[in-house]
Amino acid sequence: MRRAAVFALGLTGLALSACQAVTAPNQSYSLGDGVVAYDDLRRAGDKCKADGGTIRFKEDGGDPAQLSNYTCVIPRKTK
Repeated sequence: MRRAAVFALGLTGLALSACQAVTAPNQSYSLGDGVVAYDDLRRAGDKCKADGGTIRFKEDGGDPAQLSNYTCVIPRKTK
């Protein structure tokens, strides 16, 4: 009986996490690889803004001329 309850609880947790994954809001993402060009950064900024985010330079340092050091930060939506 106890095993069945633990198993059912585990299945419920899996079902809830699957639902959360499907309905999760957009996540922050890196702008990619390569050298930063003004036009590329502007287009990425427009896309990021449309996704509800802002572009930020990664805080751990790095070369500001590389796209991989920029992230579109999208805040998580609270319920």
